[in-house]
Amino acid sequence: MIKIRAIGGYEEVGRNMTYIESDDEGIIIDMGLYLDRYLAVIDKKEHPTENELIDEGGIPNDRVLAETKKNVKAIILGHGHLDHIGAVRWLASKYSCPIIGSPYTLEVLEQIAKDNKFKIKNKLVRLNPNSIYQLTDNIKIEFINVTHSIPQTVIVNVQTPYGSIVYASDYKFDNNPILGKKTNKKRLKQLAQENIVGLIIDSTRAEEEKKTFSEAVAKDMLRDVLLGTENKGHGIIFSTFSSHLARLKSVIDIGEELNRKVVFLGRSLNKYITAGENLDLINFSERAEIIGFASKARKRLREINKEREKYLIAVTGNQGEPNAMLPRLARDELPFTILPGDFIIFSCNTIPTPEIQANRRLLEKKLKNKKARIFKDIHVSGHGAREDHRDLIKMIAPKHIIPAHGDMQKLSALAELATEIGFKLGETVHILQNGQEINLE
Repeated sequence: MIKIRAIGGYEEVGRNMTYIESDDEGIIIDMGLYLDRYLAVIDKKEHPTENELIDEGGIPNDRVLAETKKNVKAIILGHGHLDHIGAVRWLASKYSCPIIGSPYTLEVLEQIAKDNKFKIKNKLVRLNPNSIYQLTDNIKIEFINVTHSIPQTVIVNVQTPYGSIVYASDYKFDNNPILGKKTNKKRLKQLAQENIVGLIIDSTRAEEEKKTFSEAVAKDMLRDVLLGTENKGHGIIFSTFSSHLARLKSVIDIGEELNRKVVFLGRSLNKYITAGENLDLINFSERAEIIGFASKARKRLREINKEREKYLIAVTGNQGEPNAMLPRLARDELPFTILPGDFIIFSCNTIPTPEIQANRRLLEKKLKNKKARIFKDIHVSGHGAREDHRDLIKMIAPKHIIPAHGDMQKLSALAELATEIGFKLGETVHILQNGQEINLE
């Protein structure tokens, strides 16, 4: 028998954490932040405690594992986004076990630890995508390469004597990735011949009746905006998720076509780029300028402000985070003036949480008041949509489906899709809430 306990991410987009146990040996997959609530706590107290963050919903409530803590043999991290790894800082040291992740995921984790001045006490085990790790006599961990919006994302296949649980959060099927390899569909199709007891699957975009487009489409959209409009003499400010190295690579490519020097400004951009360069996944420093410290950024912005037509600035803050670069530029707190006609490019979506959406609306209002030209949604998602989920389910033929990474509306949309395919709600499709568990055979 295999036990699955939903700890976080089963009532919201974020705060991801799942516990899987077989014969008193368990693993935790992901330890993420719920960014909306986490930022609200940080606004009130700079250094909150673990209990304060749990009580306010900023990190997963792992108190439900108090009695089984000794059974945890590993913490598995599927990729390096904060809603999957951000709570490691507070929770991981309670478990006497290693943290297993892809090289880039663990490099990002170490960069975050360095930047925030905390120590990771757990042993770090680097497992390459498309590799298997024998965790115990009864549990193997397989990393299957998938495309997403951050390098070295993996689907986790947890193999036990009773069959496997496949954890697929987050992923997409990109046949033309800008950076890294395609999703390993060959291996996913092989899983159908194995005993896949359960599939835990990302439901973030399960309501959208489409297939998620390739990252190459986003590059074409960005090129069309920057090369197909009149921007001579104007400033260009670009913002995307700091972890989206493929998108950052595209903006460097297009900046060179425009004969503009690309300058990356912001601490989180510096962290993710540094992690990629440390592993030789990218070489942005050879083609662009990267500035992480605020004092250096101020000095550079003062110089760029005088010759704005020679530069393309890539900044943090596309979600409206008050202390990030773009909101500070909008509030005139930095020595670069946004002038009428300047380009502001949002190469991202808005994370669907109330506070973040409100922050983004406020940011856009300030930018419009400056008469900047705003280009929104120059973006394709890193999450699969409804038809991607249909393909994944058919590929691996699981016996049970558990929707994750979403609120009730999103979980229900994934459950509805599963019933279309032939699964039965309550029998082979299971909607869990945080704290609930289920036994599968």
